[in-house]
Amino acid sequence: PENDNPTRWLDAILVNMSSRDVPVQLDTKLANMMLDCYASTGRNGKALHFFYRVVEDTSTSAGGQANQNGNGDSYGNGNGDGYDNDQMANPNPQSKIRMKMTNQLPPFYKLPSDVLAHDEMVKRPRKEGLVSKLEWEKEKEWSPALTAAFAFADSLTHGACGHEPIELNLVSWNTLVKVCCYRGAIFRALEILNTTMPRKNIEPNVITYNTILAALARMGDKNLMREMLTTMTNKGINCNKYTVKALVDGYLNAGDISGAISLVQDVFNQQRILPPFTTHLKIIEFALGTDLVHEAKRHVYFIQQIWKWKPNTFGKDETKKFQNLMYATQKNPKLSKKALQRLFSYFGAELLDKDRS
Repeated sequence: PENDNPTRWLDAILVNMSSRDVPVQLDTKLANMMLDCYASTGRNGKALHFFYRVVEDTSTSAGGQANQNGNGDSYGNGNGDGYDNDQMANPNPQSKIRMKMTNQLPPFYKLPSDVLAHDEMVKRPRKEGLVSKLEWEKEKEWSPALTAAFAFADSLTHGACGHEPIELNLVSWNTLVKVCCYRGAIFRALEILNTTMPRKNIEPNVITYNTILAALARMGDKNLMREMLTTMTNKGINCNKYTVKALVDGYLNAGDISGAISLVQDVFNQQRILPPFTTHLKIIEFALGTDLVHEAKRHVYFIQQIWKWKPNTFGKDETKKFQNLMYATQKNPKLSKKALQRLFSYFGAELLDKDRS
């Protein structure tokens, strides 16, 4: 059965370790694995907002006329569901799926950048008075599992179940940041990043930032994501492919497809970093799904430049790791000419040879 709070089981393991004939001593590595159990219980929706939804396209004519879809509504029916029906004109009647972009913004308290910009208090459901978002996230009712994770981490530092005290290290705090993000406590994760870790003389690394960026991407909070990217640059923390993936996910979630494409190209030109191949496909799918065929072709043109790459094209900037990355991207069958043409065809568009020159 699902176990949202593994504390009792972890305590039982610790007791068993300390009560054996030959006690097994708890070390920091094992303690971090135990902390990760709290992040392995899944996510909740407290920090989640999608600005789009994917629907089946039942268009039968090229003028954007649509039949009833599976949800009983039609494109452009003005039924007040919050979706921008102007974006649903379908010039590609053969496409199989569409993306409906929403006009509705998430609740104010869900976007950290908005809360930080206005320094406003929030009202908790079914409770009197206003509190800061950070105070709200620290309440037990926000997430019992999150409260248990911090309590367990604190017990480790004081000697849990007969073991010697453990000093939390970078991996420990990164794990707690991940637990916070999975439980929607973004401000608590930011407090660890900006206050707790510096106070303990622990420098955040790229994993710390990537974890928070991935959480912000689920809310499309581009403003705070850009600010964090600037902070990483100023601190000399090198991005990696997961940084780019998180940033692109955030841009796409917010419907900024052009910005996502430019971001991938800028990071590649400045830092010689490429996202996972699935990010390239996601960008093209989003562009085609919203009828931005020209944007999809713009990203295909970027992929074509990777196809044309040869060793030492960029001179001294090329490391062995970078060359291996380029080779892997060139040879990836999912990014081949045939695969991309098939992807365009699925959305009712064409990718011709002249589009890739």
